[in-house]
Amino acid sequence: MNRLKDYRKDLFLILGILIGAGLLAGAFALAKKPGAYVRVEQNGKLLAVWKLEEDRREVFPSESGETEKTEDEEAGNVLVIENGSVHMELASCPDKLCVKQGTKSKVGETIVCLPHKLVVTVISAEEAEELLP
Repeated sequence: MNRLKDYRKDLFLILGILIGAGLLAGAFALAKKPGAYVRVEQNGKLLAVWKLEEDRREVFPSESGETEKTEDEEAGNVLVIENGSVHMELASCPDKLCVKQGTKSKVGETIVCLPHKLVVTVISAEEAEELLP
């Protein structure tokens, strides 16, 4: 019992640090601005910039240009923009990690398909102005 008293201040300090870190992480998560556009790049080359408010479904062939069919009917990557967010619906790569990354809608969030060298990033309207002609 006496041993618990010795560590009591240490436990309060650790608990305080954990609570502070949680509040800080929550503040950063809430501070992210909603995105306005989606930038799509493949192998470092800009392919497209689309508004998040306009629903669309786009198919991107693999980086090598192959359009092999998957069991799910499509080839390469299938990107879907709907309801103000973006997600990868299908991918013909073996691991499908890009599909598992879920929906993105905040500035700076990305979806990456390494096998196809495809990067999808949610950007602000200001960033899109620099990219659009």
